[in-house]
Amino acid sequence: MKKTLYPWERAVRFDHGVFVGELGPGRHRVPWRAVLHHVDIRPRTMSPAAQDVPTADGVLVRVTVVVRWAVSSPTAFVVESASPEDELYTAVQLALRGAVVTRAHSAVDPERQAIAAEVLAAVAARAAEFGISVSDVAVRDVVMPGELRRAALAELVAASEGRAALERARGETAALRSLLNAARLAEEHPALLEIRALQTASTVVVDRPARRK
Repeated sequence: MKKTLYPWERAVRFDHGVFVGELGPGRHRVPWRAVLHHVDIRPRTMSPAAQDVPTADGVLVRVTVVVRWAVSSPTAFVVESASPEDELYTAVQLALRGAVVTRAHSAVDPERQAIAAEVLAAVAARAAEFGISVSDVAVRDVVMPGELRRAALAELVAASEGRAALERARGETAALRSLLNAARLAEEHPALLEIRALQTASTVVVDRPARRK
Protein backbone atom coordinates (compact mmCIF):
# COMPACT_ATOMS: atom_id res chain seq x y z
CA MET A 1 0.00 0.00 0.00
CA LYS A 2 1.39 3.40 -1.00
CA LYS A 3 0.73 6.67 0.81
CA THR A 4 1.72 10.18 -0.23
CA LEU A 5 2.28 12.96 2.32
CA TYR A 6 2.47 16.64 1.44
CA PRO A 7 5.10 19.05 2.84
CA TRP A 8 2.74 20.26 5.59
CA GLU A 9 1.76 16.71 6.63
CA ARG A 10 3.18 14.15 9.00
CA ALA A 11 1.82 10.69 9.65
CA VAL A 12 2.05 8.75 12.91
CA ARG A 13 2.21 5.02 12.09
CA PHE A 14 0.83 2.16 14.13
CA ASP A 15 1.06 -1.54 13.26
CA HIS A 16 -1.47 -3.70 15.08
CA GLY A 17 -1.94 -0.92 17.60
CA VAL A 18 1.79 -0.56 18.26
CA PHE A 19 3.51 2.75 17.61
CA VAL A 20 6.13 2.41 14.86
CA GLY A 21 7.22 5.97 14.05
CA GLU A 22 6.52 9.13 12.08
CA LEU A 23 6.49 9.54 8.32
CA GLY A 24 7.55 12.77 6.64
CA PRO A 25 6.58 14.28 3.26
CA GLY A 26 6.81 12.07 0.18
CA ARG A 27 5.57 8.73 -1.09
CA HIS A 28 5.71 5.80 1.32
CA ARG A 29 5.07 2.10 0.98
CA VAL A 30 3.38 0.76 4.08
CA PRO A 31 1.87 -2.65 4.80
CA TRP A 32 -1.86 -3.04 4.65
CA ARG A 33 -2.06 -3.61 8.42
CA ALA A 34 -0.54 -0.17 9.14
CA VAL A 35 -2.71 2.65 10.43
CA LEU A 36 -1.62 6.22 9.70
CA HIS A 37 -2.83 9.23 11.67
CA HIS A 38 -2.30 12.31 9.51
CA VAL A 39 -1.30 15.53 11.27
CA ASP A 40 -1.25 19.03 9.74
CA ILE A 41 1.78 20.93 11.10
CA ARG A 42 0.96 24.31 9.54
CA PRO A 43 0.50 27.24 11.97
CA ARG A 44 -3.08 28.04 12.88
CA THR A 45 -5.03 30.52 14.98
CA MET A 46 -7.39 29.88 17.87
CA SER A 47 -9.86 32.50 19.12
CA PRO A 48 -11.46 31.22 22.33
CA ALA A 49 -14.88 32.55 23.24
CA ALA A 50 -15.04 35.78 25.25
CA GLN A 51 -14.68 35.13 28.96
CA ASP A 52 -16.23 37.15 31.78
CA VAL A 53 -13.58 37.39 34.48
CA PRO A 54 -13.90 39.09 37.89
CA THR A 55 -11.07 41.52 38.56
CA ALA A 56 -9.31 42.11 41.86
CA ASP A 57 -11.76 44.91 42.70
CA GLY A 58 -14.84 42.85 41.87
CA VAL A 59 -15.69 44.16 38.39
CA LEU A 60 -16.73 41.61 35.77
CA VAL A 61 -14.66 42.27 32.63
CA ARG A 62 -15.12 40.49 29.30
CA VAL A 63 -11.79 39.57 27.69
CA THR A 64 -10.93 37.74 24.48
CA VAL A 65 -7.55 36.53 23.22
CA VAL A 66 -6.08 35.20 19.99
CA VAL A 67 -3.60 32.31 20.12
CA ARG A 68 -1.15 31.36 17.38
CA TRP A 69 -0.02 27.73 17.55
CA ALA A 70 1.25 24.74 15.57
CA VAL A 71 1.94 21.05 16.06
CA SER A 72 5.54 20.55 17.15
CA SER A 73 5.38 16.80 17.90
CA PRO A 74 2.93 14.82 15.75
CA THR A 75 3.38 11.73 17.91
CA ALA A 76 2.53 13.52 21.16
CA PHE A 77 -0.35 15.30 19.40
CA VAL A 78 -1.87 11.93 18.50
CA VAL A 79 -0.93 9.87 21.55
CA GLU A 80 -1.10 12.13 24.61
CA SER A 81 -4.68 13.39 24.32
CA ALA A 82 -7.91 12.43 22.63
CA SER A 83 -8.55 16.13 21.90
CA PRO A 84 -5.37 18.23 22.13
CA GLU A 85 -7.04 21.33 20.69
CA ASP A 86 -9.64 21.23 23.46
CA GLU A 87 -6.83 20.87 26.00
CA LEU A 88 -5.17 23.98 24.56
CA TYR A 89 -8.48 25.86 24.62
CA THR A 90 -9.01 25.07 28.30
CA ALA A 91 -5.42 25.93 29.22
CA VAL A 92 -5.71 29.33 27.52
CA GLN A 93 -8.98 30.18 29.28
CA LEU A 94 -7.61 29.19 32.70
CA ALA A 95 -4.39 31.16 32.14
CA LEU A 96 -6.36 34.22 31.00
CA ARG A 97 -8.54 34.04 34.07
CA GLY A 98 -5.49 33.80 36.31
CA ALA A 99 -3.88 36.84 34.67
CA VAL A 100 -6.98 39.07 34.89
CA VAL A 101 -8.21 38.15 38.35
CA THR A 102 -5.09 39.62 40.00
CA ARG A 103 -5.58 43.08 38.44
CA ALA A 104 -7.93 45.97 39.09
CA HIS A 105 -10.41 46.63 36.28
CA SER A 106 -8.69 49.91 35.40
CA ALA A 107 -5.42 48.05 34.76
CA VAL A 108 -6.72 45.33 32.42
CA ASP A 109 -6.85 47.33 29.20
CA PRO A 110 -3.56 49.26 29.70
CA GLU A 111 -1.75 46.01 30.56
CA ARG A 112 -2.84 43.95 27.56
CA GLN A 113 0.71 43.04 26.58
CA ALA A 114 1.62 41.96 30.11
CA ILE A 115 -1.53 39.80 30.33
CA ALA A 116 -0.74 38.20 26.96
CA ALA A 117 2.81 37.44 28.08
CA GLU A 118 1.53 35.81 31.28
CA VAL A 119 -0.95 33.67 29.34
CA LEU A 120 1.76 32.59 26.91
CA ALA A 121 4.14 31.64 29.72
CA ALA A 122 1.42 29.68 31.54
CA VAL A 123 0.19 27.84 28.45
CA ALA A 124 3.48 26.99 26.71
CA ALA A 125 4.59 24.19 29.04
CA ARG A 126 1.13 22.61 29.22
CA ALA A 127 0.69 22.74 25.44
CA ALA A 128 4.08 21.10 24.88
CA GLU A 129 2.83 18.00 26.70
CA PHE A 130 0.36 17.49 23.84
CA GLY A 131 2.85 18.21 21.06
CA ILE A 132 1.76 21.83 20.56
CA SER A 133 3.99 24.90 20.29
CA VAL A 134 2.33 28.23 21.12
CA SER A 135 4.15 31.06 19.35
CA ASP A 136 2.02 34.09 20.22
CA VAL A 137 -0.86 35.27 22.39
CA ALA A 138 -2.60 38.62 21.97
CA VAL A 139 -5.42 40.22 23.95
CA ARG A 140 -7.97 41.20 21.32
CA ASP A 141 -10.82 42.84 23.25
CA VAL A 142 -11.40 44.19 26.74
CA VAL A 143 -15.03 45.14 27.38
CA MET A 144 -16.09 46.81 30.61
CA PRO A 145 -19.64 46.54 32.04
CA GLY A 146 -22.24 48.91 30.62
CA GLU A 147 -22.39 50.96 33.82
CA LEU A 148 -18.67 51.70 33.69
CA ARG A 149 -18.80 52.55 29.99
CA ARG A 150 -21.63 55.01 30.61
CA ALA A 151 -19.77 56.49 33.57
CA ALA A 152 -16.62 56.90 31.46
CA LEU A 153 -18.66 58.61 28.73
CA ALA A 154 -20.28 60.92 31.28
CA GLU A 155 -16.83 61.77 32.62
CA LEU A 156 -15.62 62.67 29.13
CA VAL A 157 -18.70 64.82 28.52
CA ALA A 158 -18.27 66.57 31.87
CA ALA A 159 -14.61 67.22 31.14
CA SER A 160 -15.50 68.67 27.73
CA GLU A 161 -18.21 70.86 29.22
CA GLY A 162 -15.81 72.00 31.94
CA ARG A 163 -13.24 73.04 29.36
CA ALA A 164 -15.94 74.96 27.44
CA ALA A 165 -17.10 76.71 30.62
CA LEU A 166 -13.52 77.61 31.46
CA GLU A 167 -13.03 79.17 28.03
CA ARG A 168 -16.26 81.17 28.45
CA ALA A 169 -15.11 82.35 31.88
CA ARG A 170 -11.75 83.38 30.45
CA GLY A 171 -13.54 85.34 27.71
CA GLU A 172 -15.79 87.09 30.22
CA THR A 173 -12.81 87.89 32.46
CA ALA A 174 -10.96 89.37 29.52
CA ALA A 175 -14.01 91.49 28.62
CA LEU A 176 -14.36 92.74 32.20
CA ARG A 177 -10.67 93.50 32.37
CA SER A 178 -10.98 95.50 29.17
CA LEU A 179 -13.94 97.48 30.58
CA LEU A 180 -12.05 98.10 33.79
CA ASN A 181 -9.05 99.44 31.89
CA ALA A 182 -11.34 101.69 29.85
CA ALA A 183 -12.98 103.05 33.02
CA ARG A 184 -9.58 103.81 34.54
CA LEU A 185 -8.47 105.64 31.40
CA ALA A 186 -11.69 107.65 31.34
CA GLU A 187 -11.24 108.55 35.00
CA GLU A 188 -7.65 109.57 34.52
CA HIS A 189 -8.23 111.33 31.18
CA PRO A 190 -11.77 112.82 30.96
CA ALA A 191 -11.02 114.30 27.56
CA LEU A 192 -11.05 110.79 26.14
CA LEU A 193 -14.81 110.60 26.77
CA GLU A 194 -15.40 113.78 24.73
CA ILE A 195 -13.25 112.44 21.91
CA ARG A 196 -15.15 109.16 21.98
CA ALA A 197 -18.47 110.99 21.95
CA LEU A 198 -17.42 112.95 18.90
CA GLN A 199 -16.34 109.74 17.15
CA THR A 200 -19.70 108.08 17.75
CA ALA A 201 -21.93 111.15 17.19
CA SER A 202 -24.15 111.06 14.14
CA THR A 203 -23.69 113.78 11.54
CA VAL A 204 -26.92 115.42 10.32
CA VAL A 205 -26.94 117.09 6.92
CA VAL A 206 -29.63 119.73 6.29
CA ASP A 207 -30.49 120.53 2.72
CA ARG A 208 -31.57 124.18 2.63
CA PRO A 209 -33.72 125.34 -0.29
CA ALA A 210 -32.07 127.82 -2.58
CA ARG A 211 -33.09 131.49 -2.10
CA ARG A 212 -35.08 133.11 -4.88
CA LYS A 213 -33.67 136.26 -6.29
